[in-house]
Amino acid sequence: MKIDIDINDQYPETSVTIHAPRLSQDIEKLIAMMRMLDMQVSAEKNGETYILDANKILYIEAVERKTFIYTETEMYESELKLYEVEEQLLERDFLRVSKQTIVNLRMIKSLKADINRKIRLTLQNGEQIMVSRMYSDELRQKLGVR
Repeated sequence: MKIDIDINDQYPETSVTIHAPRLSQDIEKLIAMMRMLDMQVSAEKNGETYILDANKILYIEAVERKTFIYTETEMYESELKLYEVEEQLLERDFLRVSKQTIVNLRMIKSLKADINRKIRLTLQNGEQIMVSRMYSDELRQKLGVR
């Protein structure tokens, strides 16, 4: 892959152009990662690709080596691995709460202490997610609660 970078203050905005003989999985991954930087996430549902606003994502979950993205009413599948999604969204109000789940902190409605220092999160749509002990302290710190 060849990368050309042309920095010039005469350009009104940043633009990325991809020249390729065909659309490959690597190019699709690259596009998905660039969209995440712009707070957009590409995901698939029923053979169609959707561009999702990251602010509307409730949580992201890995199940059997597949990554699923949940909004209030829909579920989508992502080509990216959970750790790749985490790297892109970590600085944007998303936090890993277990080995398989990343949650949008802005979508948390309430939290309740559970057994063994776990926390039960209730999201805006009423869905509940368990926060493992390993991540509970970081969650409390990020939310500013005890």
